[in-house]
Amino acid sequence: MTINHRADARTILAAATPATHRPLLAWAIGITTRSHAIEPLTYWRTRDARQLAPEYAGQTLPAGRMLRLDRTRIEITDGNLRQPLRLNWTDLGAVLDSGRVTTDLIRRCEQAVIAWRDHPGGFRGAGWTDVVDACSRAGEAVWAACRPADPGEQLDLFAAGIDRHHHGTGR
Repeated sequence: MTINHRADARTILAAATPATHRPLLAWAIGITTRSHAIEPLTYWRTRDARQLAPEYAGQTLPAGRMLRLDRTRIEITDGNLRQPLRLNWTDLGAVLDSGRVTTDLIRRCEQAVIAWRDHPGGFRGAGWTDVVDACSRAGEAVWAACRPADPGEQLDLFAAGIDRHHHGTGR
């Protein structure tokens, strides 16, 4: 079964609350907005999460939400949120630093970026769509490898085994 990570990410962004696991939220933002191969590759080379930040970008999300990104912050607003959800670029960098990015994933990003940069038709022409698709696939593969587990998922597995008896000291 193939997992559609971008659809999974949009679901997370549409349902996120202040209690959402912060690394999972950062991952969802990263794979949704920073998944061109150049972005994880640039981070990998510089280890500076600020390099992921655009001057300004925004996009609509499901559930009437809006995602805004700029040099200083990442913010999800509107929908049913009482106050905006805010992250910073180091949150995204921490996801990429999870230890799951392999040399092969970075090599795929490098190859895709070289093909993008050196495309004979400039940023158009025969084969350009394939080049752009390869950049997206390479970047998404990096983010997919870094997807953190939601600790709530782990807690649910163990909830049935929790000892609910009180061990008093009054005996």
